Amino acid sequence: MSQEKWLKLLKENKAYCYIKPNRHKHDSGFRCFEVGYLTIVKDKTKMKDKLVLGDYSDHIWFYDFLKENKDNKDLNIDLLLDGYIRIWSYEPLWWGSLKFVCSSARLSLIS
Repeated sequence: MSQEKWLKLLKENKAYCYIKPNRHKHDSGFRCFEVGYLTIVKDKTKMKDKLVLGDYSDHIWFYDFLKENKDNKDLNIDLLLDGYIRIWSYEPLWWGSLKFVCSSARLSLIS
């Protein structure tokens, strides 16, 4: 799926940010997360498609979301049956990129 298609799905709240713990160990000594975007199947219990932005993030940064969130929208997570942690809000979220995520993944509102 193209980057433009992923961005459109994110803006329509049809794709979501996700994290999934993995077995990689970061230089910091902490375990890492796979970070990216996913769509879910119709019954909302499993991942359908995903775009992996990286698998070496040892830190998830919510500060950008909190700073940009003027209306105090909720930040929600749920755990899909296949181990993906979906992160969602009523405002579209993203990791600030469709290409890659560095060691500290930064969750933001899509502007």
